[in-house]
Amino acid sequence: MAAAQPPVITPMTPFRTTLLLAVIFMVLGVYVYTIEVPTMERDVVQKTEAQRLLPFDYRDVTYLAYATRTERILMSRDERNRWRVLEPVEARGDAREIESVLRALEIGKVSRVIQENGQGEKATADQYGLQSPYVTIDLTTREYTESLALGNTGPLSSTLYAQRGSDQKILLTTLMVGDFRAKTLETFRLKDVLFFDRTRAERIQLQTPGQTITLQRAAGFHGPVSEWNFTSPVDAPADKTAVGILLMTLEDLTATNFIDSAAEKKALLTTLQTPSLTATVHTKQRGHHVAFFEPVVPGEEAYAVTSSNDPIYRIPAHVLQDLPRETFHLQDKRLFGMEMNELALLTVNTNDSQYTLIQQHEAWYLEGKETEPVDQQQANLFVSRLVDLPAELPVRETKDQPDQYGLKPPAIEVTGIDQKGRPRGHLALGTREKGLVYATGAGLPGIYQTRSLILGQIPAPETLLSQ
Repeated sequence: MAAAQPPVITPMTPFRTTLLLAVIFMVLGVYVYTIEVPTMERDVVQKTEAQRLLPFDYRDVTYLAYATRTERILMSRDERNRWRVLEPVEARGDAREIESVLRALEIGKVSRVIQENGQGEKATADQYGLQSPYVTIDLTTREYTESLALGNTGPLSSTLYAQRGSDQKILLTTLMVGDFRAKTLETFRLKDVLFFDRTRAERIQLQTPGQTITLQRAAGFHGPVSEWNFTSPVDAPADKTAVGILLMTLEDLTATNFIDSAAEKKALLTTLQTPSLTATVHTKQRGHHVAFFEPVVPGEEAYAVTSSNDPIYRIPAHVLQDLPRETFHLQDKRLFGMEMNELALLTVNTNDSQYTLIQQHEAWYLEGKETEPVDQQQANLFVSRLVDLPAELPVRETKDQPDQYGLKPPAIEVTGIDQKGRPRGHLALGTREKGLVYATGAGLPGIYQTRSLILGQIPAPETLLSQ
């Protein structure tokens, strides 16, 4: 019997090996992308959803009830995203404060579930401060209604125990106690007293018991500009910086507290009597009016009233003290009365010298020494200080009795002539007193005091020449 022949094993070619491996990897890839990846993504989504404290975007909330142990505040949002307080009073809502609470709830996550709804729930809720929570929040959207009770602080200061109304689960959350504690009705009320855009203001009226001040904004080719002018009690330019600060103060005026009830308002108005200042800012749409009253007791808060329908606002007393009440506070206080670019001749008279500067083609020359070069930087610095010199304190409304202040004759006198030969600029400096010097100028009526530093900034003619 012949011996059995061993089987013949045909070795795989490299091409067949590569092809087999490619098929295996393809099958594994199809499995991973069709089975494993969707499962992992679904697990991640489920885990993320399980960690979310609320199942909706905070911007979808239309009603919010915020209840503490002492008060319950109901708020609503309209279709234009404006918040309003509905209870316990009707008032504008502060969107920034309200939405900060809502954002904190949306960002908050569930760290772990302490207990499901079941036996011993009452004892457990009390253990975590949820039997009598310090805050209960009810939220409503078009699709959801949810409530959340906040209890004690967790193991870390940045955690809080909470209980959801929909499933009654007690949760350890990443909410921070500071985002919710110490919130009151005043927190959620809009504290702005006036509602206008200062860039659109066209006219301002200020009324004190002794004077009415009216300011009109200058009109430019493309609309209102930053320049303001008095229309009463004087016809003069206003200090645009001072007017800008006034408008900013009125626009940013905020209340520290509110008096809402009709009985309290009536009783307080009887005590307050006459306003110390009223201000009306006119825009193209309407006028925005506010009356200011001094504190009833010195050192306490002042009051602001806008209309009989609005509350009486309590405001810091210093705000009222800082508001301008006289023409001088809002006037352009520059004494000389001309701009640098308007000058053709500037004549300076002092006890030691007299000279005239000539301006031609934006360069300065010394009269009688036109061929000698003038230090242009020093000349420009001197003239700019001169034309921008402001009055610091009013002394007299008229220029009577100038000799009493050393102004007849003055110690220093400067005169400016414009390009048409008209003498328009003038400054006279008299007696120096405690860091100030008495002065008169073409820019303002009356006698004033200005900083005496200007006395040492008027150069001798020879120092103006280039070395």
